[in-house]
Amino acid sequence: MKKANLLTHLAAAAIVTILAGLIYASVQQAHRSGANDPQLQVAMDISNKVKQAGTAGKWFNTDTVEISQSLSVFSTLFDSRGEPVMSTGVLNGKMPHLPKGVFDFAKTNGENVFTWQPERSVRMAVVLKPLSSPAYSFVAVGRSLNEIEKREQNLLWMAFISWLLCMGVIMLHWLINFFKSRTLPGYLP
Repeated sequence: MKKANLLTHLAAAAIVTILAGLIYASVQQAHRSGANDPQLQVAMDISNKVKQAGTAGKWFNTDTVEISQSLSVFSTLFDSRGEPVMSTGVLNGKMPHLPKGVFDFAKTNGENVFTWQPERSVRMAVVLKPLSSPAYSFVAVGRSLNEIEKREQNLLWMAFISWLLCMGVIMLHWLINFFKSRTLPGYLP
């Protein structure tokens, strides 16, 4: 009977571990995929505006932001070679340059949604869409992942602490049963 008791507790520990991992992964993916929503909307709006009027209009009438220090959404227009033409964001005072491979993927698939890390402490959620315009071939819209990554870190700690508490309850229950079975005659857990 002691072996069955141990197996029951190990099964409970496995279930708690799986559920804690599932909850963490589900909420983390919701945080991360939600980080792309503003960029998807702005990229689509710019793409539609360029199709209709041939110009990007209001999205490029604002001051530029230093993307390594801002949480603002920024937009960049690129030519057919993947060189930046116009941008509302700069990185160290220069328009952002994306890796060449992201343009090929966007051209083939109609868009590219990816994480870009141009520097050690700078991570961006970026949406890249091809444009049908003689002046611009792509629009990239991005924003910092700093706040999302803080939420993900907090989530990881919450999931870990909850997992530890559940494991503590399972271990306590096992210990109580274990010592009761040794001290109480006829006790079957």
